[in-house]
Amino acid sequence: MPAEPRRRHNGQPQACEPCRKSKIRCDHETPKCSRCVVRGLDCVYHPAPMTKRRPPSASHAPAHFETTPLADLLTGSTFVPSTGSQLPIVPPPSAESSSPLVADPGSTASSGPSAGYNTAQRVTLFQKESGRHETTRFSAVFFENEDSFGPAILDAANVNHELGREVDVTTWPRMELAVNTLMNFPTARTCEMLMTGLHHIHDVWVSPTMVRHCLDQVWTEYGNCLDLRRTRDSVSRLANDLFANDKKPYLRFNPDDDSSFDRIGWMNWFAGPHLRWEMVGILFSWAGMAFRHRQEWDPVFHLPEQEGRNRNTAADKMRECAAACVRLCEDHFEISDIMVICMKNSSKLQSIIISDESDRIRVDYGTVGSAFITAGLHRQPPLGKVTPFSQHRAAIASSMYYLDKCESLFNARPPMLSRHYCQCPLPLDLCEEDVYGGRERLAAAVARLDKNGWNTEGHIFTTTWLRALAMLSPIRERILELSLSINLQFTKAQVEDIIVQLKQIVASYPQHIQYRRNSGGLSRSTSYVQARSAHDAYIITRIQLDVLQCRFLLHRLLVSRRFSSGQDLFDTAQETMSVILSLWLNRDQLHDVNYAFDWIAVSYGVPCAGILCVELLRASHLAPPALANDSSATAAVYTPVRLSRSEVIQSLTMFGALLDWIRPTDNNSQLSVKFRKVLQRIIDSVFDTLGPLQDGQIREMPNKQVYQRQYGVQSQQMRGQNLSPATDGQYDIDPALITDDDMDWLNTLDWTQGGWLDQPFLF
Repeated sequence: MPAEPRRRHNGQPQACEPCRKSKIRCDHETPKCSRCVVRGLDCVYHPAPMTKRRPPSASHAPAHFETTPLADLLTGSTFVPSTGSQLPIVPPPSAESSSPLVADPGSTASSGPSAGYNTAQRVTLFQKESGRHETTRFSAVFFENEDSFGPAILDAANVNHELGREVDVTTWPRMELAVNTLMNFPTARTCEMLMTGLHHIHDVWVSPTMVRHCLDQVWTEYGNCLDLRRTRDSVSRLANDLFANDKKPYLRFNPDDDSSFDRIGWMNWFAGPHLRWEMVGILFSWAGMAFRHRQEWDPVFHLPEQEGRNRNTAADKMRECAAACVRLCEDHFEISDIMVICMKNSSKLQSIIISDESDRIRVDYGTVGSAFITAGLHRQPPLGKVTPFSQHRAAIASSMYYLDKCESLFNARPPMLSRHYCQCPLPLDLCEEDVYGGRERLAAAVARLDKNGWNTEGHIFTTTWLRALAMLSPIRERILELSLSINLQFTKAQVEDIIVQLKQIVASYPQHIQYRRNSGGLSRSTSYVQARSAHDAYIITRIQLDVLQCRFLLHRLLVSRRFSSGQDLFDTAQETMSVILSLWLNRDQLHDVNYAFDWIAVSYGVPCAGILCVELLRASHLAPPALANDSSATAAVYTPVRLSRSEVIQSLTMFGALLDWIRPTDNNSQLSVKFRKVLQRIIDSVFDTLGPLQDGQIREMPNKQVYQRQYGVQSQQMRGQNLSPATDGQYDIDPALITDDDMDWLNTLDWTQGGWLDQPFLF
């Protein structure tokens, strides 16, 4: 006989807890109502649902813990803030705890000198504290004079706590979105295949250590929920746990505590009992990037769970899931560091799927920048005591500051972050294994650094690349100020001072990231090639491209104000083009980073190719020459740019081949196609000015006769000068190249030695 349903005081049947909190009608069935069965929830009937829980007194609390009442956790009470960098973390468990990954979130470490976490509740009138520099904040006066106000703030804060701000996160639409999202979580074998390329993602926003540990936890605790036989009911268990973790407040971390070096300590910061939707969104973003970086024929796309998706559709599915995780976090009352990382990675995944020219990316980036500032990451304390958390925060802040300048330069938009309001210390040049390897290993790695924070072993880590690029951020910001400021008059000396600063920054780089090249444009040092892997050479080249971009933009400023004739700008553009083409010519060795070539071509190559095209048209008298500004006493006297038309045409032709090589599935493929057509038309126009070939040129010439090319653009004596396209100059081909048969020289090569087929990877 079924048990009689419980009755409320008004005589109505009692609703179960999920239905009562969701404010939906319950059918009062036991042991589970029909709605909980459909939603896959635990149908629980509270014995006294309307009873408010009182916080236990100190005498009833366990001796080793300072208990935080559940009601206070759900009403938004905060913890005592710590000084310096503040990151959420939970304490390592005591001896009574059974598992470090299932520690009670309401429990804290034992008090005493060794206690690493301060969890004393701080009754406050407002949701967030005010920093010392936030004197304009509306609540700053109350925080600064908290002791003076006394009971007035305490009474108002108690009223605020009694009202509560709990949000029911298990409503039907949210649970439906959560289950649909988790149903698309990559399978275990998919993740295992994607992990093989994790080290090729040189991005501090995608930490290999965090990804590995979170995946280990997911498959250890929820492997039976997310296996190949997963169902909506099975994944709802993980969804319920994530929603429950969302109700827990972010814990504040004191970077000076010894527990910050503990493995469980830093792991609980982003995983463990505090695994949230934000971290799941980061895993989705990582999977999407990994899919996007794969080749079309990769075996991962042949797995049945991919349902026939390719690199684009698989990455887009992960993007949708990452965006859903961001939406599931919208009810948070505080923006955490992990939340910022989740939003940033979701936005980046969007940018590598669609064109970089899309305005949608600008809007997404603005949201990420606002969240970055809201989380307080824009104002970091000086990097004093090195801990895993301080190093990670410094890396994130420096990267965001650098990316802000890249975004502004690419679209000619004012930057969101300014040096006047930001303080982003450079992270130390350390690898993740040393950072998260414990106190002793981290201390030993820090001791091996030089006085400027660079590693002395010659290794190139992700932070090595980041440090080199972040050091260029002040230069980029000055370029933006001079370029985008309204009615700002600057002098030639100001720009030249920035050029000198750029040279000093590059000279301060350690030797193992210095770009080397000889007169031929590429490094041909055998020892250098042997000492460098393909990926190290790629990173060094990418650093050089950023340096050349800064120099290119500075010379553009000089030319725009008629302070320079344009020779330095042309030389920089030609040098940049040679560096880009060197990467493309070695694309077989760089097949793991081929996904970045479309961005390199659009961001670095297109502006430089534009300068080469303009000067080529001027040299062919197809465009008017640049005129000097005679009204300015400091204006440079116009002199034609010296160029070799043959070299320019060769560079543009090879760059056109690079644009044609970019795959249709790459995000900037449409931009590449458009510019390739323009490039081809310009080259055709230049050749058309030479006129048609004469009859004597098209008939077969007798053997051993000196062949001539009637380009009419240069002479042997005036090579490199800008001359008229008249056909009064001719070139004689070297007689040493003339044989009885013009193809006989191919027979002189020893094709078995591989010298022509296996060119070394040179930079």
